[in-house]
Amino acid sequence: MPNKHYTCPFSHLILSGRCGCKFGAKDCIAEKEFGACLDRSSSKQCQSLYVHLRDNSDFVLNAHHQNNLSAGQQSKIKMGGLLALQEILNIENSNQIEDISNLVRIIEEKYIDFENIHFSRIMPRIAQFKFRKKP
Repeated sequence: MPNKHYTCPFSHLILSGRCGCKFGAKDCIAEKEFGACLDRSSSKQCQSLYVHLRDNSDFVLNAHHQNNLSAGQQSKIKMGGLLALQEILNIENSNQIEDISNLVRIIEEKYIDFENIHFSRIMPRIAQFKFRKKP
């Protein structure tokens, strides 16, 4: 019986080596590699967290009424948001996420519902986040 794979909103970050996740997996369709999640519950929680981050990021990204974000805008929300949450929860001071599923679990335990996250503290970090530092 093959493993079931679920959607991972953070798969690009995992495949690029910027983040880790114990449920992260690689899959291929027609020679195209993509990331997936091996745990249905974790997939749902990560997707829910991303939706909350995305819904609260319109102002800082100047993306009001914009349905399709660029890959850069999406990465800014995802990585900037995860790093900001990790920092607020005093989990680690690095610019890397060791295990996204564990971070999401801790966030859920702390806030009970993702709607209770203090997004006003996270948005400045998302706005400032850049993958590449300019020389």
